[in-house]
Amino acid sequence: MTALVHEDGPGVLVSTPMGDVYAVIDGDPGAAVVTACVHGLPGGARDFRMLGRALARRGACCVRLDLPGFGRSPSSTELLRLPQDRAALVAAVMKALGHRRYAVVGHSFGGTAALALAGMAQTSTAVTALGLICSVGITRHQGLTVPHEFTGAIAGLHGLPHVGTSLTSPFVRLFRLATERLGVRGDRAFTDDELVDHAHIIGGLDFKDLRAFASAVTAPTLVLSAEDDRLVEPAVSFTLAASLRQASLVTHHHRQQGGHFLQHRAPGVIADWLMAVAGR
Repeated sequence: MTALVHEDGPGVLVSTPMGDVYAVIDGDPGAAVVTACVHGLPGGARDFRMLGRALARRGACCVRLDLPGFGRSPSSTELLRLPQDRAALVAAVMKALGHRRYAVVGHSFGGTAALALAGMAQTSTAVTALGLICSVGITRHQGLTVPHEFTGAIAGLHGLPHVGTSLTSPFVRLFRLATERLGVRGDRAFTDDELVDHAHIIGGLDFKDLRAFASAVTAPTLVLSAEDDRLVEPAVSFTLAASLRQASLVTHHHRQQGGHFLQHRAPGVIADWLMAVAGR
């Protein structure tokens, strides 16, 4: 584990069998309440900086990750296309940091990995609580302007020798325009190759798998959604909350305003819920 410093705060490069992952750690690593935060697409550890501070002020620890292909995680770490693989990586990072039990919060597309982590038999016992913030659900949402199956198929053409780039360049331009129209932006402009990586991850969606993970979640779960979210409409969040039938507790906070980044608008709501539930 290598210590690093970034404008977002001190971080560590965590070595796991699945590759190295950059993480920012807020608060006391020995705290009773520990939360792993999984960003969306695009996204990074910075997306949870306000939640990290809120948790640290309450005496908890927050581990904010840059998943492979995003932020400051090394490009040598393999891009993980399936939610269950990203979930396994999060579990590996938390194990490497010495955390055997922890809450997990996923934002937007990161909710698929958080849901998988809490719903998979091999990792579910580690999860003390689950937070799904403006999360992708178990049904298609309006942010998928192009069907995810088609997105993944087109991305697969990109690697073809000689013709791959020419075949996918019109799609990449369309994808760039669509993400900008929906207000999905990172801290910088994305390269075409990075957008293709994003398309590969979108293509890895399988709503049948997500429904299975949701039906297996037993940890107390917070679903946080907004009426004015331009990517994940309210019906998706309500359906997701209703699908968590085995969870010991389901708390659904639906707000009239706040948009798609409620971890920015309501970090205290999330932190208070985690402190009340995950510390039991």
